[in-house]
Amino acid sequence: MDNPLVALEDAIRSMISEHVTIAENRLRAEFAGVSDKTLDVAETAAHIGISEKLIYRMCQEGSIPHERYGTSGSRRPVIKFRLSDLEAWRAAQRAASYKKES
Repeated sequence: MDNPLVALEDAIRSMISEHVTIAENRLRAEFAGVSDKTLDVAETAAHIGISEKLIYRMCQEGSIPHERYGTSGSRRPVIKFRLSDLEAWRAAQRAASYKKES
């Protein structure tokens, strides 16, 4: 005869596994289209947690991935950011900032 505690542990593992699978599927469905979302300057600044002024400066320097829309030479082009590009850029920034312990 099986130990009652082993049976209980198996039942708990099964329930947890089912709940984790349900949660993973829900999150995948929820975030399926997020990677291609386009953000404006204000949304990007809020997403990253920096000022809009710094976003504009980084665009001017070419240090952040962005897209410009408008006529050639326009003083105020529309600037857009792809969320997937921003997340890849942020990962590269984290890697560059990471310093291994000596």
